[in-house]
Amino acid sequence: MNQVFGRAKPGKTRGLGPCMLSVMLLSLLMGCGRTWLSLLPQESSTPHEAQKSGSQKEVGAHAGRRAALGASVALGWGMLTPQDAVHASGGATAGKYSTIPSAKRRFYGRVRQGIYQFLAMEEPVLKGAWDDPAIEQFYAKTILLQKGGEKIAGCMFAECTTKEKRTSRWNDFKVAADLLASAFRYDASDVNDRLPQVKLIRAYAKKVEKLKTAIGEGDQVKAQQLFKDAKMDLNRYTGMVELTPLTSEDYTHEWDTRAQVWCQGDFCV
Repeated sequence: MNQVFGRAKPGKTRGLGPCMLSVMLLSLLMGCGRTWLSLLPQESSTPHEAQKSGSQKEVGAHAGRRAALGASVALGWGMLTPQDAVHASGGATAGKYSTIPSAKRRFYGRVRQGIYQFLAMEEPVLKGAWDDPAIEQFYAKTILLQKGGEKIAGCMFAECTTKEKRTSRWNDFKVAADLLASAFRYDASDVNDRLPQVKLIRAYAKKVEKLKTAIGEGDQVKAQQLFKDAKMDLNRYTGMVELTPLTSEDYTHEWDTRAQVWCQGDFCV
């Protein structure tokens, strides 16, 4: 009768018990595994990955995280004072607050020394005293840049010794003054060659080169006029790079031409 109505025999019922228990245990383990994985830190999905997987929820979650990040950044910038924001920003304010102070520390000494020695030539030029030491010290290569005959560390070539390199006060002054002028930019889009102070100092440099030629030829009238014109250009230039006028006592003595270094702890600029 039991077989007619499809009832299971007691023996077979006992045989299915372990199988069902195994299935239940496996299901329990899988559920625990999913729960454990959900507790792990999840990597944020990018919109591209979310679109690729077809999950709009992930896209929304990513957008929400981006919005939260943007809000936190905006809040951080809002907490800065205007001066701090200017120092931290780039673009239009980068030149005014970072390039200019750095250029002053690097080039002010060399430019002031150059102006001092240029003005020292005024009296000899007016008198036509071409053999005056002031003229010689301005144009002659008296500045030693590199000693000669010293061994080069790690050199693998035939000549492993340095060659002496020299420059003149005029050449050093010309380079430093041009670099200082180029640093006075108040917008990142400014082109150095178009800056008024750069144009002015280069016009001055051309006059000083012509002055050198006039001195070599002994043309006193031409040399006097060139010196006068160059001095006017230089006086205008000083105001553009925040230097004192030529009448200042700053140019009555020599200057330390080394770059000034400012240190705070182990950080130096």
